[in-house]
Amino acid sequence: MQLLYTILYGLQRIKGERTASSIYHLLKGKRSSQTLQDGAIYRLSFLFGVYKKLNRHVYDEQIQLLLNENCIEQIQENTYAVTAKGEDRLAQYGAVVSFPMHLGGLRYGDTGEVLWKRLSLVVQSLSHLQRNSSSFLPIQQDIEVTEWVKRFFLSALVSRTQLAAALYEECMSALSALTEAECTVFVLRLSGYHRVGYTEGQIAELLDEDSLRIHFQFLSALHWLTKQGLEEDGRYPLLSQMTSYKEKRVAVLSLSTIKTYDLWKQGKTIAETVRIRGLKRSTIEDHIVEIALHEPDFPIESFLAEDKVKRITETIQRMNTRRLRELKKYVGDDVSYFDIRLVLARIGGANEG
Repeated sequence: MQLLYTILYGLQRIKGERTASSIYHLLKGKRSSQTLQDGAIYRLSFLFGVYKKLNRHVYDEQIQLLLNENCIEQIQENTYAVTAKGEDRLAQYGAVVSFPMHLGGLRYGDTGEVLWKRLSLVVQSLSHLQRNSSSFLPIQQDIEVTEWVKRFFLSALVSRTQLAAALYEECMSALSALTEAECTVFVLRLSGYHRVGYTEGQIAELLDEDSLRIHFQFLSALHWLTKQGLEEDGRYPLLSQMTSYKEKRVAVLSLSTIKTYDLWKQGKTIAETVRIRGLKRSTIEDHIVEIALHEPDFPIESFLAEDKVKRITETIQRMNTRRLRELKKYVGDDVSYFDIRLVLARIGGANEG
């Protein structure tokens, strides 16, 4: 049910203006400018990368099931609109498997993965050290993670007992803001002395719940902890340390886009950036659109005149669509697709959340 609800929700938000593949790429976390733009414009960024293991065949089967049950109707190839029956089904599903409140795939996904690896190994290690057991199989095998945890313990200015108590208090305080289900799933995933953390599949079986639902609840708890760790108010010093400075600087922009952004900050034009980076102009334009999506104060007027911005904005509002081809028909021959995408990015970025 959770996957059907998620797909139906996504299709409702894109309103037949994108193909069904756009939802698939979003859930998988495809870091392309188009996927990032779709997430922002349709306010679906919280679902970015939340189901990286999703199989395309399974996804297509769900689309076919929704078609067979008349919940969606095909309007173009691989493009669907949600029917009245689909709207009813969405409401029914939502009453049972609506998205957890703190799911934040794009904003907290990558940093959350780092936090989980570090936190889970620290908890496991402290659990064993508290019982004078230094020999155990680490739950995390990533060398960078194990080395970070070693440095974490070496830098601690308190005893292991005090460290364990402090971490317990921080986690209990942070988790207290979540639902009982989210807390239960998160704690069951942790490993400790003579205890191996449950997999999401095992938890789903134990609680008689949809496994994807369990996954979303776990991510919601993790993303909430990540958010607390990224705060600079000093309330959660240990969680903050686990989301260290390097991770705090991880942006939602792709690495290639960051390089283009740096050149723009140096005053380079698109043409100059194309020459310097040896990339296609369309690729650099994709990067500029991606920047506009996630930087609220990015001056798109440096790429197109204010009268064009106004004209495109008014057309979007009047036509009530985000289809590039449809908008291009009405904005004038002097407006490019790049211009339209920039304005859409500003509108989408402003609405993202």
